[in-house]
Amino acid sequence: MRYYNFVLSLIAFCISFVEVNAQVPRIKPSKILDAPVMSYAKYEALYEDIDGGKYTNEEIKKFQESSVYVDLYSSACSWYCCGWIDSVRASSTLTPSNGFTYNAKNAHDFNHESVWAEGVDGDGIGEYIIYHFPATCAKVTGVKILNGHVKNEGLWKANNRIKSLKVYYNSKEYAVLELEDTRCIQFFEIGTVGYGSHTTDKYPWTLKFEILDVYPGEKYDDTVISELYFDGIDVH
Repeated sequence: MRYYNFVLSLIAFCISFVEVNAQVPRIKPSKILDAPVMSYAKYEALYEDIDGGKYTNEEIKKFQESSVYVDLYSSACSWYCCGWIDSVRASSTLTPSNGFTYNAKNAHDFNHESVWAEGVDGDGIGEYIIYHFPATCAKVTGVKILNGHVKNEGLWKANNRIKSLKVYYNSKEYAVLELEDTRCIQFFEIGTVGYGSHTTDKYPWTLKFEILDVYPGEKYDDTVISELYFDGIDVH
């Protein structure tokens, strides 16, 4: 009888687990934007190089239309005019080597050449990166991700890339992001999270991104994210 009751309880738990996870939306990128075409140093120097006449008008127009340049390196207004994070941390971090670090903050430093890499054995399934936002931060509606080590094609192929990320909003399961295997920026519309600048609720809030599945690297099993940053509303 005890065994029978145990089996029934196990079945009920499995059904409940499936029902709960089935309610979490799976989100594919609504836009695949651009991939980096220059080094970090060249993007950073682009303003001066344009003023110095280094590029043609046609080349300048391409830069001004590039999401990598506009999002990461130009001074154009974005969600970050009124939105910001207090901190970013990770469940694990790859040990520094050859002068390079792989800290969580590298995924939010607007430099496509620096990366966060998880630091456990294997593919890093279950490892996560978590962003802490102040209560009055502008609301988030979109997530932008440069998936893998996008500094160059060789590093991108050598290391694991994310295949799916589970998103937690204030520690509760919120969505699963299904990433394409591409060096381009991927944009995900996630609905509206956060309280906004006029909130009377003064509690900070969080978004956590947990590795569910990966595209395997050709050489290493380290799973890497170059940039994970945000778009949203309440900017003006």
